[in-house]
Amino acid sequence: LQAMIHQKKKPKLKQQQQQQQQSGSAHAKTFLLQIDTILSSIPPTAIRSLFSATMGPSIRHLSESMLRDPIDITIGSINKNHASKGITSGPTANPDIEQSLLFVGKEEGKLLAIRQLIQKGIKPPVIIFLQSKERAQALFSELLYDGIHVDVIHAGRSQSARDAAITRFRKGDTWVLICTDLCARGVDFKGVNMVINYDLPNTGVSYVHRIGRTGRAGRKGKAITLFTEADFENLRSIANVMKLSGCEVPDWMLTLKKKKWGGVGGGRGGGSGHGGSRERRKVEKYNPRRGKINTTSGYDKMKMNKKRRSIESSKGDDKNENKRGKKN
Repeated sequence: LQAMIHQKKKPKLKQQQQQQQQSGSAHAKTFLLQIDTILSSIPPTAIRSLFSATMGPSIRHLSESMLRDPIDITIGSINKNHASKGITSGPTANPDIEQSLLFVGKEEGKLLAIRQLIQKGIKPPVIIFLQSKERAQALFSELLYDGIHVDVIHAGRSQSARDAAITRFRKGDTWVLICTDLCARGVDFKGVNMVINYDLPNTGVSYVHRIGRTGRAGRKGKAITLFTEADFENLRSIANVMKLSGCEVPDWMLTLKKKKWGGVGGGRGGGSGHGGSRERRKVEKYNPRRGKINTTSGYDKMKMNKKRRSIESSKGDDKNENKRGKKN
């Protein structure tokens, strides 16, 4: 919608009366300016309806300031009712999603785990989430080399390229869609069988939105989250969501030290301008440092570099020999 507004195109709303915006996006400061832009561009008589998989106190307050005499409709359990279970109340995931955690040791184990899942015959369509566009592009290159019908969506691609990728995925031409949190909210894919979190989400809210791409409209879905030793700081929030959703999780995960964010994410602001960029950089600062996505071991890399240097050295010797031959 924001892209259409900037292009001075009139959004086609049903009967020019109804405007719907996913309120969960407002949880991050990055999206608030975009919401303000959209709301200021619709007629004052339009009916405003907000839908979200999560509705925390800050979003509830925001929705009350945007809506006129709002009616609150909740489908499923209300989070505060779960506090009696002895864990922190928080966002809950769709119970129709079968959730699991897969420990892969170190970063190198993730790509191996993905390939093993594919070899076992996972049923497409599948969405794989990563924390950055660089990592999404790197995984895309790896799986493309494996001959998989794969595509990628991230902020580094043009809007037309993203739209084309979404169309191919919906038509079934693409079996595996690799993306960042750009596709975690507000994009509806019908019939997604599995979501894989290649990189662990930073928050429980982000986790709920990511895996919410599957198990929609009464269908069953699966969500697999890979994690490494570097992810323990973020693991507790994900384990809480899984526990609240009725999944079995080890007790030690629920007692891990809470993540300290240092004030990231409070207040209003951000968006697609400089404020949003600053906010994204703050969040990225708290992401674990992850290695590059490839299956080449350090030993093999050393051998390849040694071989390359040897070839370059021999080429240099040949050139010097040719020069001496010409002089003679």
